[in-house]
Amino acid sequence: MIKDFLIFLLVVFILVLFFNRDKFTNRELLQVTKYDTIYTTKQSIKYKKGNDIPFYIIDSVRTEIHDTIRIISDYSRIYAYNDTIKLDSNTFYIQDTITQNKIIGRKFEANLKEKAIYITKTIEPKIKNALYLGFMGEIREDKQLDGIGIGMMYKVKEKALIGFNYNSNKRYGASIYFKL
Repeated sequence: MIKDFLIFLLVVFILVLFFNRDKFTNRELLQVTKYDTIYTTKQSIKYKKGNDIPFYIIDSVRTEIHDTIRIISDYSRIYAYNDTIKLDSNTFYIQDTITQNKIIGRKFEANLKEKAIYITKTIEPKIKNALYLGFMGEIREDKQLDGIGIGMMYKVKEKALIGFNYNSNKRYGASIYFKL
């Protein structure tokens, strides 16, 4: 009887070692890495008066004046010039207002798209083994108590449950359950 019990304990010990073999080879924690890319748009608008904008004359060309009224009306008009510059995913808008050969206003607008990459590393603890101790009772078909006993279950991570028990009828039992 003691010989059977020792054989039973040896089999349980071998099964526990079999299901825990990766515990002795892999000691790293479970690591989950998550990458998030967030795009943000920033808008910047600046306005300057023409007197604040430095300028210089590149070239002066003299032509004969044929139509004085047209030239004076063209000189007195207010012109607006728009320009758009695209650089990567950023856009720049420039609007100039010109009259009488002077810049009377300038508007600068920039739509900047910035990219931020967030790397989140989550370290989760390894799944541990657990040992459970419990009591059991056996009932026959005629509803009479057949025996009571004590049992032990060993949870091997998320792979299996290994159990053995002993009851008052001097019976030993062993069981193994696998996760589906």
